[in-house]
Amino acid sequence: MLAWALAGLLAAVGTAQAQGGSGSGRTGSYLGVFAGPGSVDVRMTDIDGFSGSNSVPGQTFEYDGTGIAAGVVAGRYFHLGRMQLLLEADGAFGGLPAATRQMDPVGLDETATAELHWVGTARMGVRRSLGSVGVFVAGGVSVAGISNSFTDLDPGTDGRLRVDPDDSFDERPTRVGWVAGAGIERPVTGAWTLRLDGLYKDFGETVHQAENRLGVNAGVCGPAGLPSPCRYGFDQRFALLRLVLLRRPAGRG
Repeated sequence: MLAWALAGLLAAVGTAQAQGGSGSGRTGSYLGVFAGPGSVDVRMTDIDGFSGSNSVPGQTFEYDGTGIAAGVVAGRYFHLGRMQLLLEADGAFGGLPAATRQMDPVGLDETATAELHWVGTARMGVRRSLGSVGVFVAGGVSVAGISNSFTDLDPGTDGRLRVDPDDSFDERPTRVGWVAGAGIERPVTGAWTLRLDGLYKDFGETVHQAENRLGVNAGVCGPAGLPSPCRYGFDQRFALLRLVLLRRPAGRG
């Protein structure tokens, strides 16, 4: 869905460029709010080969999910010849979760999850006025709160499946990555502007571990007979399509 929407966005930019004039463009600061659909794409690597029915070190599992995010944005345009320099920062909130149970397709007792809880970006780019329409591209740094977990269920004394804390983990690190995006915007009335843009964010891979120091699993992931943690790598990427309503403060150019 996001791929088609971004393709439509690029097509609209191309149409505006073909039809637009030079335009003087706008400068000054602005504030706004946004909302839109997002997706999360995760590749998990079982580094030590602990999970799954075949226990292959380095085996990868890919899964994704979708959700809605909303937030606020602030920025400023500066003159840059026939274009404008764009400086912008934003923050979004809203869960974008993804989960899989494919690690053990037989037992279905192992689940990996990832969720984007919040994300902020600081971006720099260029904007070009094409008649009444403005198009821009920008990139920069992104910071996010992301949770990663791995849950293993084992039978309890009563026969019911319960979470095994020695084989599981749930961590919520703050991650730093990069962001790139493009958009198109048009004034709607007075100081108000409507924008449609898309952002892509990549936070690379982090390594998390389950302790695996108790019972029959001790030493499974390390040298024979030595209790060693079992490691999992999470490589995460996020995409967001946003409808943005911007307003220039009164008295600003």
